[in-house]
Amino acid sequence: MFVGTTEAASLLSISTQRVRVLLKEGRIQGARKINGRTWVIPLYKGTIKIAGRSRGPEPRWSSRRHCGKNTIHFNRNNIGINKNNKNTYLHVVSVKRGSKTLAKGHEIDIHGPCRIVYRPEKPHSCGATVWIETLATATVFNFDGTVEGVDSTWVWEENEMWKINKKNIDDLIKAS
Repeated sequence: MFVGTTEAASLLSISTQRVRVLLKEGRIQGARKINGRTWVIPLYKGTIKIAGRSRGPEPRWSSRRHCGKNTIHFNRNNIGINKNNKNTYLHVVSVKRGSKTLAKGHEIDIHGPCRIVYRPEKPHSCGATVWIETLATATVFNFDGTVEGVDSTWVWEENEMWKINKKNIDDLIKAS
């Protein structure tokens, strides 16, 4: 997957000007200029590789992996409380990106591709062994009738997923 200078700056938590300086110095690995004007920077496992220098201070950019995916969790404790107490309407579905909770409710519509993950040997950071991952936008509904939208921050990734899935579906149609 490739990003431009603006997305690279966001991933590294630095300014776009600093990214351009790193590009000019040839320190961002695999970066190429296309059309004589636009930089294309590859991602390696979700992050950008930058070559170090022999002198000067330590770099201050963020090397942690940024992933635009939303993670959908199911709260088993609240499901049990709602089942035992008839007039209790606690949220049972929560949408998170990283450690930040984006929305809570009782029903969710995912507007695009997603995958269900079951990992009992390696649980999620919150302790869940089953969750749903998606790059797509989602709509969360609550018992009181309120609706919350969860946007995808990386629309270009979502569009790429749709292209890949559409291609696979077209191949399946042709094969049958």
